[in-house]
Amino acid sequence: MSILGKKWLIKNNDKQKSILEKILENRDFRNLNELRDFYDPFLFNDMERAVSRIDRAIKSREHITIFGDYDVDGISGTAILVHILRKLNANVDYMLPNRVTDGYGLSEKFINEFIEKKVGLIITVDCGISCSKEIAKAKENNIDTIITDHHTIPETFPDKAFAILHPKIPNSTYPFSELTGAGVALKLAHALIKKYLPEPEQNDYLNSLLDLAALGTIADLGPLRDENRLIVSKGLDSLANTKWSGLKRIKELANIKEGDIIDTVKIGFQIAPRINAAGRIGNALTALSLLLNENDEEITLLSNELETLNHQRQDMTEQALKEAEKCVLVDTDMPYILIAHSPDWHVGILGLIAGKLAEKYARPAIAMRDCGDVLVASARSPEYFNIVEALTKHKKYLVNFGGHAQAAGFNINKNQLAEFTNEISLYAKERLEKLDLKTVIEIDCELNENEIDFELLDQIEKLQPFGVDNKKPIFVMQNVEPHFVDKVGHDGSHLKFTARFNTRSFPVIAFRMGQFTERLRKHPKIDLVFQLDRHNWNNKESIQFQALDFRINE
Repeated sequence: MSILGKKWLIKNNDKQKSILEKILENRDFRNLNELRDFYDPFLFNDMERAVSRIDRAIKSREHITIFGDYDVDGISGTAILVHILRKLNANVDYMLPNRVTDGYGLSEKFINEFIEKKVGLIITVDCGISCSKEIAKAKENNIDTIITDHHTIPETFPDKAFAILHPKIPNSTYPFSELTGAGVALKLAHALIKKYLPEPEQNDYLNSLLDLAALGTIADLGPLRDENRLIVSKGLDSLANTKWSGLKRIKELANIKEGDIIDTVKIGFQIAPRINAAGRIGNALTALSLLLNENDEEITLLSNELETLNHQRQDMTEQALKEAEKCVLVDTDMPYILIAHSPDWHVGILGLIAGKLAEKYARPAIAMRDCGDVLVASARSPEYFNIVEALTKHKKYLVNFGGHAQAAGFNINKNQLAEFTNEISLYAKERLEKLDLKTVIEIDCELNENEIDFELLDQIEKLQPFGVDNKKPIFVMQNVEPHFVDKVGHDGSHLKFTARFNTRSFPVIAFRMGQFTERLRKHPKIDLVFQLDRHNWNNKESIQFQALDFRINE
């Protein structure tokens, strides 16, 4: 039995193939380097029209407002467009909604504000495609809107927009459809660079924006293939020596030194959460202002505020998760959909709570904030349960809802909650009761001790960057002897030991598995699921295992 209660799935047992061949086959990789240069941004249907309108606004000193979303994708994409338009001396400012008081997207409140400020052109980032009514009102008041977005195309199309840059728009002529919001913003910046900057400057300035685009692509879980792979690969190189002072400061807070090699894990777990914290429980403008600022004193103030928000977000999430687990685990039989609510949970962490519940218990989860007569909810689900279909089936109980197959949000009146809970619980049971509801670890292949060397590690590292659609390779080994088992970390929350085989041994680190120390000490052999890492200590390089799970070999 897996120590974490997970199901192990070995994807490739072909004994005729090498380890690298198995890894590549698992990812359907034929040629990792198939895309070496960015696509021409003018392949977007409306790019010529968008650039022409921006050109007119710059020349006439028209008031341009960049309106983005409050997550990392929206914040970094907004920063990209503000940077390029400032460089072109445009009359530009920016606005982001507040998650709690404004909600998502371009609301009528902001249109009224833009009318009052005599804005002539709105450029949206990571939003706008679902704001047909608001964009029409802007048009009625002589404000043009350029949409840059990547979300699902709605039934009500924003036909009053001046231009729409969206990789999934019907009849799109752009060759890659999976750009995130920051990626689409980058393509608009790329087009402006090509139009305005002298050719010797173009590549350098485009490269300076790639670290921001990589942040949004990674944080928004863009699949790391095709142009996304190129954005992230080049963006990680740029991030190692970023030119943006605020981003340098965020790296310092994350204990990343200038010039350090940065991978997607460092962005996903150290940089992006800090930026996201502002949009979750504070004001997203704090993070955006930091990415745009060059004043040392202001950067210090903004970064300190961001770090405080991030610590608060961590503490709030940890406490709320404990409370949520008490709510949903009251019976011996775990429900097929986990539903918990509290008046004390911040709206900005509901998605984190639901996501952690869904990941831990391998079933859909809903976390709600009780706001009196109405509850605000976020839902997350494993890939085998479509949460939006479930909400659509029960939409008669909901004030509104929206989202994707594995992530959604909705509002519900409290007097509808009991009936909704009962009905959606029955719906989930019908679809899940015959499934083996365990979190699956997808393992690339089995290794033996003689296959582990620096050549294999070099081959794995050439597959970077790792992320969605290109996960870091995972392996399994049987009959591992654990020796020198001990807890590590300031609170003993991690586990380390030596994995010994017939003739070789390797150091192992197992993060957040310190509670299994005594159990591991009692067993002479285990089966181990792990990833391979390069470890440097006192100028000596070694191969280290990062344990992901293990089971007792009886």
